[in-house]
Amino acid sequence: MSSEYPPDVRRVADILRELGLRVYLIGARSLIVHGVDINRATKDWDLAIDVGFTRELRDEVTERLRREGFRVQWRKWGLLVEGEVHVDVNYAPLIVDEEFRARAREAGGLLVPSLEDIIVLKLMSGERKDIGDVKRIIAQRGGELDWEYLMRRARQAGLERELGKIAARMGVRLG
Repeated sequence: MSSEYPPDVRRVADILRELGLRVYLIGARSLIVHGVDINRATKDWDLAIDVGFTRELRDEVTERLRREGFRVQWRKWGLLVEGEVHVDVNYAPLIVDEEFRARAREAGGLLVPSLEDIIVLKLMSGERKDIGDVKRIIAQRGGELDWEYLMRRARQAGLERELGKIAARMGVRLG
């Protein structure tokens, strides 16, 4: 896994790391890094940090990013950061724990979650494009997935039924 990241993405990630945070590349770009053909265009970059925003952390991140010339908007899921490119900074998704951290791999200076964890994140989103991405992952890389881990994580997130339906439609037999 490797990738070239735009300077603004690198700078946002550097600022977050300077504040002691782990920074994960999530969303469609993480699939591209994994070599999954998402069959759609994506303009934004989705990052996640491994902790929730406290008021103090949110304010410190906002101030540092604005000082660097970025436009920052607060959103319910995190921060929308605008520069040369659009970067979403999501606060810790519910599944970020030691197992998630241990399975992530470094790619070009950013951590990239495992495909299994990306599937759970996309199922959590529930958006049509994300469900389509789950289908693409299974179609292209299903034979490489750790299905036991994936099912356990989906069960923990309350999403085993959704995953089961998608897998069944794609001809994957689970357990």
